[in-house]
Amino acid sequence: MDIPLALRWLLLALALVQLGYAVRALRPALRAEPGHRTGPWLTFGDRLLSAPVPAVLALGRIDLLVYVLLPLGPVLGWQLVRGLRSRRPEPA
Repeated sequence: MDIPLALRWLLLALALVQLGYAVRALRPALRAEPGHRTGPWLTFGDRLLSAPVPAVLALGRIDLLVYVLLPLGPVLGWQLVRGLRSRRPEPA
């Protein structure tokens, strides 16, 4: 896959920004109270595991994209389940 040089640098910069957001999300995850730990850790995992995606795209290795997205799937799935369960009305 032929990716223009400017887009490669942009994708690599995006990967570094994503790692920065992962570092920022680590502190709230470490300080979370019992019973409220899942959300911050899922946010940290999402941001950390999302960082290699633009890096792999920048390298043009689409074949590795499946392996990079594989650990991200359960994190995004669990975030979806938590979001759907929190919007469900409580039984009376």
